[in-house]
Amino acid sequence: MKFRTMALFSAALILLSGCVSSGKYEATLAEMDTMRATLGSAQSEISRNRQQIEETKQALEAARKQVATTRDDVMELEAKKMALQQELSDSQTQLATLREIEAETTRRNEIYAQFVNRLKTMIDGGQLTVSIEQGRIVINLPNNVLFKSGSANLNPEGTEALTQIAAAVSQFSDRRFQIEGHTDNMPIKSARFPSNWELSTSRALAVVHLLIELGVTSENISAAGFGEFRPRADNETEEGRQFNRRIEIIMLPNLDILSSELPGVVVP
Repeated sequence: MKFRTMALFSAALILLSGCVSSGKYEATLAEMDTMRATLGSAQSEISRNRQQIEETKQALEAARKQVATTRDDVMELEAKKMALQQELSDSQTQLATLREIEAETTRRNEIYAQFVNRLKTMIDGGQLTVSIEQGRIVINLPNNVLFKSGSANLNPEGTEALTQIAAAVSQFSDRRFQIEGHTDNMPIKSARFPSNWELSTSRALAVVHLLIELGVTSENISAAGFGEFRPRADNETEEGRQFNRRIEIIMLPNLDILSSELPGVVVP
């Protein structure tokens, strides 16, 4: 614009001077046309540059948005990675616990086989049974083998039976055993035993004391009485009541393993 104004001003001065030949006038006009063309070209270049700047701005904004999106994607992937790492860690922990439970189950079955082998004579003679119930080894002795009716004093036959059991139990010093006393539902009321609670507990304690005397570690043994409230048979028949009057020696499972947090795992 500045060049065009100057050119017109110069041409006007020349014309006003009256001393310009027609050749110079035409040359001046030609020069003005050239300047106009140059100016138009410059303006076109400026327009193109402005367009390129605008396109560059748009491209930069799009790139910024893409960077932001990529950053969000990276954060999301990092979160997924951490979640998968946690799942892997949890799975490894559960696998380790399952292996411990498997080893515990194998060991329990080995101990069960040893009990059956060592107590085979008594099992065959109907003095006791050995079974696995809810993951526990259970040695079941009928009360008539151990005690007289209404008594918590061990008889000679019971002492002999418990001597053999103590020899088997004492081999497993890393295991804990609970002695459980059970009765039928026939009521008892005496100065010593006001109810079946006291009778069942006293019988369990009598067995505990004898086992300790025979070498079973005190820290590994406990006593509990359940009265008539955990029957194995129907108390309506004499046969059922006789079956319910019993002492159970239970090898407890390894609670350190079985208490591990393992949702969905069923302990055999």
